[in-house]
Amino acid sequence: KPFIDSNTFGGAFNFCLPPAMAMWRSTLGLALWARAAAQNLHSAPQWDMDWDGCTSVILGRRATADGSAMASHSNDCADCDWRMAYIAARDYPEGAMRTVYDGAWGQYPRLVDPHRSPLLTAGAGINASQVTGYIPQVRHTFALWENSYGLMNEKGLAFGESTCSAHLVGTSTLQGGDAIFAIRQLMPIALERCETARCAIRTMGGLAAKYGFYGEDPGNGGAGESVQIVDRQGEAWVFEISGGLPSSKCPAKWKGQCGALWGAARVPDDHVAVVANNFIIREVDPEDTDNFMVHPGLFELAQEAGLWDGKGKFDWLKIMTPDIRSSSYNPLLPPIPMYTTIRMWWVFRSFAPSQKLEITTDAYAFPFSTPVDRAVTLEEMMDVHRTHYEGTEFDMRLGALAGPFQSPNRVEGGAGMAAFPGQFARSPSIGRTSYTQVSQTGPAAEPAVWFSPDCSASSVFVPFFAKALTGAGGGKFDVATFGVGSMKEFSFTDGLPPAWWAFDFVANWMELSYKNMSETYVYPKVQRTQREIIAAAQDAVAKASRSDEPARVLADEQTRLQRRITEDWWQFAAMLIVRYNDYFFNFGPDAPQKAAPIGYPPFWLEMVGFGSESYYPTWFARTPEVPSLLAAPERALAELTAAHPPSLTSQRSADSLAGAPRGP
Repeated sequence: KPFIDSNTFGGAFNFCLPPAMAMWRSTLGLALWARAAAQNLHSAPQWDMDWDGCTSVILGRRATADGSAMASHSNDCADCDWRMAYIAARDYPEGAMRTVYDGAWGQYPRLVDPHRSPLLTAGAGINASQVTGYIPQVRHTFALWENSYGLMNEKGLAFGESTCSAHLVGTSTLQGGDAIFAIRQLMPIALERCETARCAIRTMGGLAAKYGFYGEDPGNGGAGESVQIVDRQGEAWVFEISGGLPSSKCPAKWKGQCGALWGAARVPDDHVAVVANNFIIREVDPEDTDNFMVHPGLFELAQEAGLWDGKGKFDWLKIMTPDIRSSSYNPLLPPIPMYTTIRMWWVFRSFAPSQKLEITTDAYAFPFSTPVDRAVTLEEMMDVHRTHYEGTEFDMRLGALAGPFQSPNRVEGGAGMAAFPGQFARSPSIGRTSYTQVSQTGPAAEPAVWFSPDCSASSVFVPFFAKALTGAGGGKFDVATFGVGSMKEFSFTDGLPPAWWAFDFVANWMELSYKNMSETYVYPKVQRTQREIIAAAQDAVAKASRSDEPARVLADEQTRLQRRITEDWWQFAAMLIVRYNDYFFNFGPDAPQKAAPIGYPPFWLEMVGFGSESYYPTWFARTPEVPSLLAAPERALAELTAAHPPSLTSQRSADSLAGAPRGP
């Protein structure tokens, strides 16, 4: 027999040892291996999931099929509190103060403030939220829908969000600095006080400049924020902000306004813009007040900070944030510019293919926004968040990292990436998504937040209407399924579990047999159910328009739809448990008495060199050779990359390949 070294961690193979000694060595070896693995886990640089990384898309009102302005946000956060909350409108006495809480904290409970909402109570051992400061309260605040971030208020003002890098880093009062605002607190304050995007920009910019701004994530990588804003008038804006100058360096002229630098640019009505963890505003013209709003001292303070020499045009992207090719969003990783640019390329390519924007690592190569080729529907806006570059050379269902069952999800962080730094494709849909929302507003639309729990590829959006925040609507929604619970706790026996857990379970269960499960069941059901929910919401809007109590009609209908989708998805999850138990396809509708093996796909066994001696552990190295047994459409895609190693100056689209699937 071949000699197997049994000294490594005591040896998993003991061919050369007596049985009793072999058992002792195996037991000791397992203990030593576990200890070594634990030590490796704790000693290696860790992926700190405080770095989230969200994707946001914004469309002007002439860029959409129904004339609404839209802003989206995938909150790609592995540990965020995903509960929806109704924040009621309120009146306050003269001289009242508003508490500002730590905006960097997003876990459950994200906020302990039962006065703000009865749902925002203590939990998980956290009895109080940390306070960063206080500001004067206004006499009246509007009602709003709020999650980890402020979403939409009763006036139809709505936000998206994406954390970005920035040169100027603010420091919270909790960390010894003088800044009290992170974006998680600025956004809801703007929703409480404003009806329009322009008011929101002035409010957030003014408060941050006066009281100081700090990033949600540590260091330069998370020092900036981009907020996408749409309002009932149909205007669409991108607001971007960073830390400011410390008091010691603030010129006397700007005392009390050095706490943040900010700028905002309007998205043209027929354009699309996308933010993927990097600023996108380009040349700023403060004189063009129709299309730009900026900190009044932006130019002078940028020079004082050493960011600009005062010559030429002020290119916000180039001046205010590091080049992603040489800096890192997450300081534990080397620069991964494609983390940003591939998402930007994909959104522009999806909605404006005629622009022929090329894939590149250079964020400066992309415009702030671009005209859409045709009007985008609500479903298409939702669908762009469900994708993994299907049908292109970056198709995440292909290659070794997709595994034998062709999952588009990638396992981030850990000791492996610390030991072998690199970058894989980062898609709009990602496993660690807390929720995705598409906010729809404007003069031609009934304003609503469309909200989908967990991973967007396998989730369904349900409406939360702005009008339901008012009058007889009273902020009614299905609290039991969308307003309670956390990812810190789960129970099979305590009533109907929240919607988030239903979608999260299905998303994780899909990894058992992703290709089969997604194509046979999950993706078709997502699309079918989404169409039904949208149609039901449209019927509700029509019914509300004929009612004396439209707010009540919309509140009742959204509550019904929220409960319906939760019950439906738990039933769906139960079916999938049976159908895919133990890597078999069990008792399907065409063979209700049969459990059929799914097995490894032929291309995978070919790729790993499966053969008559595969009882030995075997390994394989990277190769451009595509397995011959890969399905024909997928093989054509894979060969596109293999024949032309990805050059980031060309777009080699695979749209012309017949039969290439396009995602869910």
